[in-house]
Amino acid sequence: MRSLVHFILSLALMRLGWAQEDVHLPEYLVFTKQFAVHVQVREPSGIMVWTRDSPLIETFGLELYVGRGNHSTRGPIWDRQLLVNTSVLVDGKFFIHDDGMVVEEGDTIRYRFMVTHKKTLFHSNFRRILVTDHLFYRPKNNYCFSQCLVGDQHVAHEEVTHLKLLLEQKILQCVGTQASEHLFFPLENASKLVADAELYVKSRLFQVEALRPLVNSVVTTYLAHNGVGFRMYTLLDKFKVLELGQGYLDVIDFDSFLEESN
Repeated sequence: MRSLVHFILSLALMRLGWAQEDVHLPEYLVFTKQFAVHVQVREPSGIMVWTRDSPLIETFGLELYVGRGNHSTRGPIWDRQLLVNTSVLVDGKFFIHDDGMVVEEGDTIRYRFMVTHKKTLFHSNFRRILVTDHLFYRPKNNYCFSQCLVGDQHVAHEEVTHLKLLLEQKILQCVGTQASEHLFFPLENASKLVADAELYVKSRLFQVEALRPLVNSVVTTYLAHNGVGFRMYTLLDKFKVLELGQGYLDVIDFDSFLEESN
């Protein structure tokens, strides 16, 4: 019995220590601790770094150096670098890559990442990775993923844009020109319960994995006494939220809501 009490007290003190550690951390480190950053190396050249999409990320940046130690210096000589930021999503990820950078086993990678949220820049501490075999990305086929992104992304983007335009035209033919891009989350006393309408909407959408790519398609948000309203970029985006959020979100079509109110 004493040993159990001792274990519980030890666990409580350990958690208290972790909480106090977070309290004493600078705000920018507390904020960046919630993002997981992944690094992979290609053969014979190429490096890829990414983090998953989040409503808390407006832009994702990277400051990365690669070096190798020698006998005449204590630390690595940083002779390769990658300084990039992006606000473009690729398959639900903020993706940064350099196909020409050569990274080999035994090299050291030193990097930190930056996140912009509400026009405020947060950055992590520098981290180091020793390049070992497990860091290399070797797909089963020989088709280069990163080259595919570079070569086909522009063509794919044009095709998607064209298909979206056709779908928008078909939707307008079905629902009429009076349809809007507005949606609504019913919530009594929303003005008292929700401090940030944009963060509330994006967080709700981010909870549904299929809707995460649409988080950045939220154009405007607003608070009402009985809920939180928002407008999507296109009608197609609106109907995606309604369809993919069915059974997961209590989101409703604001056009239908207005008709019922009248």
